[in-house]
This record gives sequence, structure tokens and C-alpha cells, in this order.
Amino acid sequence: MVAKDTNFKANASRSLVVETAYAVDQKLTVPQLTVASAEAVSPTKVVVTFSDKTTTTVELTTALVAGVETTINFKHQEKDFTAKVTLQAPKVVSVTAPNSKQLVVKFNRAVDGDTVAEDGKLIKDVVQVTALSGAPVVTAAGAEVSFSTDNTEATITFPGLEYLKGQYTVVVNDKIKTTSGEVVPAFTNIVPVADTVAPTVATVNAVAKATTNKVYVKFSEPVKPAGIIAYVNGAAATVQRDTYDTFVLTTGNLNSGTTYDVSLTNVSDFAGNVANPNPIKTSVTVVSDVAAPVIKSVTPVGDRYVEVKFDKKVNRDSLVGNVRLLDANGESKGVFYVSTSSDSDTIKLRSPLSALPTSGTFTGSIVFGQSVRDTLGNTLSAAATQAITFTKDTSAPGVTSATYSNKGLVIKFNEEVILDTAGTNNRQILVINNKTGQQAATLNVRAGSLSADKKTLTYAVSLSGADYTVRLPQGLVTDDSFSTNPFASTTVALAIEAANTSDVTRPEVVSITPHDKDAAGTVIADVYYDVVVKDSGSDASGLNVATLTDVNSYTLNSKALPLGAYPVITSIGTGDDAAAPKTATVRVYIPGNTITKTEDYTFQVFGIADKAGNGIIAVEKKSELTDRVKPTLTTAAVSSGDNTVLVIGFSEDVKASTVQLADFEFSINGVSQNADKSNVKPASIAPGAGSDAGKFYVTFDKLDGTTGKQNLNANDVNSIEVKVNASANITDDAGNLITTGTVVTGK
Repeated sequence: MVAKDTNFKANASRSLVVETAYAVDQKLTVPQLTVASAEAVSPTKVVVTFSDKTTTTVELTTALVAGVETTINFKHQEKDFTAKVTLQAPKVVSVTAPNSKQLVVKFNRAVDGDTVAEDGKLIKDVVQVTALSGAPVVTAAGAEVSFSTDNTEATITFPGLEYLKGQYTVVVNDKIKTTSGEVVPAFTNIVPVADTVAPTVATVNAVAKATTNKVYVKFSEPVKPAGIIAYVNGAAATVQRDTYDTFVLTTGNLNSGTTYDVSLTNVSDFAGNVANPNPIKTSVTVVSDVAAPVIKSVTPVGDRYVEVKFDKKVNRDSLVGNVRLLDANGESKGVFYVSTSSDSDTIKLRSPLSALPTSGTFTGSIVFGQSVRDTLGNTLSAAATQAITFTKDTSAPGVTSATYSNKGLVIKFNEEVILDTAGTNNRQILVINNKTGQQAATLNVRAGSLSADKKTLTYAVSLSGADYTVRLPQGLVTDDSFSTNPFASTTVALAIEAANTSDVTRPEVVSITPHDKDAAGTVIADVYYDVVVKDSGSDASGLNVATLTDVNSYTLNSKALPLGAYPVITSIGTGDDAAAPKTATVRVYIPGNTITKTEDYTFQVFGIADKAGNGIIAVEKKSELTDRVKPTLTTAAVSSGDNTVLVIGFSEDVKASTVQLADFEFSINGVSQNADKSNVKPASIAPGAGSDAGKFYVTFDKLDGTTGKQNLNANDVNSIEVKVNASANITDDAGNLITTGTVVTGK
């Protein structure tokens, strides 16, 4: 860089010439960074995008006013910038269906998640989804909700086996608020859904300090939980759903730093798109994690709690009795109580203080013991100390919403609260019908149920569809602070839609009948099960045909049905609508060549639903199925323990009494050695023993005609072949006749 006090009238040194030329070149060739756009995501936060596509977030000290263009000044990369920005009124930007299982609601501002979801479930009537023109019905209330990191997108995942297909009217009601408390206006749109894209594997990962037995597979979209068959390094793995799009494969020990093959068969999304190729072949390298957990932040919550964020999940129990509070003089004030109930990267701790100093402020430090560890067992590199200041909480708790669910009246607060359930206080909550002016319910304050996070109070009450005013009394609750600030009396509006008379009754499986043999007791080619299903009740909407004929609605021995299996409806109830029958018989065919053992098999029906989306309770039937697979000659090899013995093996155990030398044609050096030939022939065949159980030993007379058995490893024995003759009568224990014509090489 050229110094700003350089005397350009003096003789120039070589270095000055070079520096000046470089500076001019940079000015001419490097484009100057400019502001491309600026978007206000909240009254005090602006996201700025630059000409090089990079972004920065500007925090404002003065809140923006909606609809008023404002010039902001800020620094970026040690340079001064200005930008003009207008805070848009909050709104829903769009509602889209990225797949058949989810809806994504996008907002132009960060929203308060507590006004959308409760305990990760969609609050009733916040978002309504109505099926059009016979599209499958989905249940919005109680569906799972997740938010983007900036809280501008809410992803709704519908429960169970429900899926979207066709057209839907989506209404986002005006009950959602931004993080700054502004109401988001209602939004209505018709959303078409036609998912034709098969799921793919997004990520495969495994982490271990030394070894692990778990592999995590994340798909590009939610996939059906049943029927996935997984192998890790050739060994069968159990498959368990973690979330709708993430599954855990549990297998044998996997070593850190090692790469393993992963195979996944029958991966299907909820629209029925099957992953291609099937099976999916991928791999996972076990990542070695021996790093100590790191404390990223320690934040006071009110005047008696702290929230500790780590860089990864930590073991909750390792913090119990292991986190101390010191005052400014270094004197211990006791250990923190761990409020968080499970392993997490965010842990909430309750202060051991019984009160704050009279000044209303406590300044000290928190000491974390070195034995605090992550979920893999890595401990802190050393005891860690973090400064902390608690300041007296003087703000009373407030209500953010009052809603009605199948649990009753649900009241949400803006902070953790305490409900006094002792004593005989007779304060009451009044619920008044706005139309009649009469009290619809009177609730004793102490009868409420407080949620685990202490932010939601629920009262069991039955209310009909109407508009209500809920009067909440003074001191309904206090906040969870040293001041126990009492709640101030207030009223909140409560709107309940008229009762929904749609079908809420589950269909049921009436019977499951397996078919393995015909009336004469003869094994039939393919196994099939007849499943009779009925949708009953005065409000029955009829069965969802797509779920009846979906192969993924059934399993065999808790695994997906074998490839080639298929269900078909063979009959429906008299007078029933074929598109939504009240009664149906489904015949589920299973290829006979997939039943490889005669044993008990468990057939399960679990995925059938009616048109209203009510699913059956899973039903299973255990019955014996007969092995239908023909044994096959698979191996021939000279014994390692006796070079005069040829060991032959089959795909499964065969009856020794059915195995004869005449069942095979043996060739040595290309010359047939059949038992019925006049030249040298096989001498004997006998069942194997020990590790060769299920195999058979064959010996030959010497090729040169002398007495004794032929050394099959002799220099003049170049090749050995074994063929199953067409007349062979070898059978397995189920009576299946061997596959003839098979040829294997023994040398």
C-alpha cells in the first residue's frame, strides 16, 4: 500500500514505483464492492447483499417504521456503506409443497414460533388445509413444524402415512405474529401437489470416538418408515426412524476412520416414488471425534436461570453437580440445578442463589468441571470459567395467545411461569360467549396443568363453536423469578370453529387369511393373503383405495414385501363405490421363490386408511409357509484335508437319502467319468461332516486304472467339472426337486 504522506514531487525509489503501479492496477482491475440490495427482516435487523454475492446482517439501534424508506449507515470490511431500506408490512410470501408430505410457509419477516406451534406441533386453526376434488385428506392440527434458522420459513410435516396429492386450499390465519409482535395478515392460496420425484440420499454419516454401531442416513425428503432394508458392509442392519427424512441404521462395531459400504432397498416417498436405483448403493466413513466440547455462550434467562450453548451435544448428566457459581470474591455459592432433561447442545441451568443482593444485581462467574463431556465421552480440555451477571426481573408475565384444542383451553405465556396449586384460593377464569353474553365456563385457576417448559397452561373444558372472551384474573400465575412478578388481569379473545362432523372413525381389518397350499394340501406356486377391511360408522367416508393397493401397506416378518409382491382388490361390498368402498378384500401375492424356509412368518397390515385419513390399528397374522425354492448345486472343490476327496455343496440342505452318484456327471480333464461308463468312474459319495455338514464327499478310482483313489491335486489333473443330470431326484426337506443341468467347476 502507498503511504498517504508520500512526497510525489521527490525522486521516486524503485519500491515506490512498484507500490504505486500495483495500487493503480488494483484500482483499475478490482471492481469496487457495492450494495446490491438491502432487506429488513425485522424492525432492527437488515440483511445486506453486496455486488460479489456476499451478505452481512446489520443490527440497528433505532427500529425501522413499516412503510417508511430509511437510509442506514454501516461498516463492512472496514469500509463505510449506506443503503436505503423500507420495512415491509409482515405477510405470507408463499405456500408451496416441496414433496407429497410437507408444506412450506414462507414469510417476509421472522415470525414468533410460539404463535405457530406448541411443543413442535401446529396449533389448531393456525394453518388450515382443505382437500379439493377428492384429493387425500390431511390433518393440519398437530402436524410437526420446524423453522428455518432465521424463522422466516415454517415447514409443516403431516402425520403418519398422510400425504398430499392433487389440489388443496391452504389458509394461513391471522393468528401468527412476528418476533416484534406484529400480526401477520391472513393468506389464502390453492396449492397443487404432483410429486413425481423419487427420494435420494442427501447425507450419510457416522461419528465415533473409537467405535460406533450407528449410521445416520438423511434423505432428500420424508420417506415411508416401513419396508426399508439396509445393509452395512454386507451385514443386515436394523432401521429406525429418527425424523421423517432421517433414519438410524444399527449394525455391528464400526471403527473411526474406516469406510463402509451402505445399501438401502425399498426406499419410497409418500407419493409412492421408489428410489432409483433400487437398492441405493453408497458408503460412509466413520468420522473420528476426539475434540473436547466448547462452550460457545452463557446467557442469563431472567434473574435465576442461564442458558449454556455448546458446539455439540453434551451429556446432560455430566453437568449434574459439576457446575458451580462463584461470587465476585471467588466464594462458592453452590452448584447449579440442571433444568434440561436430555442430552443437548443447549443446556438450561438454575441458579443456586436463594435471592439477589439488595442492589438487585449479582456479578460473579460460573465454573464448569473438566469432567463435563459430550455424548461420545470427550471431556472439556480443562475446567472452564465464564463471567455472569444476574439482574432483578421486574416485568410481569403476559399472555401471547389463548387457543382451544382437544386438550381444552390452552393459554401461552411470554416467559416461564409458576402456578400456585396449594391452598384454597378461589380465583376463577371466566369464559363468556360473545353472542349470548352468558358464561360458557367457569374454571378454577388451580385446576390448570402447566407444561414442562412452564410456558403453557391448559384447562380441561368442553366448548362449542363460537366466539368467546376469556377473562384471566390478577395473579393467575407469577413468573419464575426471585421477584415472582404477578400476572395482571386481562381479557383475551378465543374463536372456536363449529364442530367438524367429518369421519373420525378408524377402518378395521376384519380378517387375514393366508394361502400356502390348495384344498388337496399341495403347495401352490405363490403365497397369497386375503385381507378383508371395513370402514364402518354413520360418518364412514369409505376406504382409501390407494392405501389398499400400496405394497408398502404390508410387511412380512417386519420387512418390506419381497420384490415382485403386489396387492390387488378382489372384491368390494355390494353397492359400494369402487373409488371409496366401505368393505374390500385385498389379495396380497408374494412370489413363491422368495419363501426359502419352511417356518412361521408374520404378515402385518398397517398402512391402510380411509378417505378422511384415519389409519387402521396394525394387525398381524402368524402362519407357517412352505419352502418353495429348489436346491441348486453351487460348489465343488478339492478338500484341503484330503486331496482324494471332491467336496460338493448346495444352496440349501438336501436329503442325504436322495443323493446318488448317478445324479451327477463328473468330468476330469474334459473326459466324462460317469458311474455308468466303462472307463474309470466315481467310486463313492457320502455326506460331509463337521464344518462340511450339508455337503457331500466324492472320491474317484485312479485315472491310470491302478488300485486306489485318485489324487485330485495331481499334476495330470487339470480340470474337474460336476453337472446335475436331468434324471436327478435330489430334494430338500420340503420336497423341492433340485435344479437340473447346473454345471460347476471344481478345479
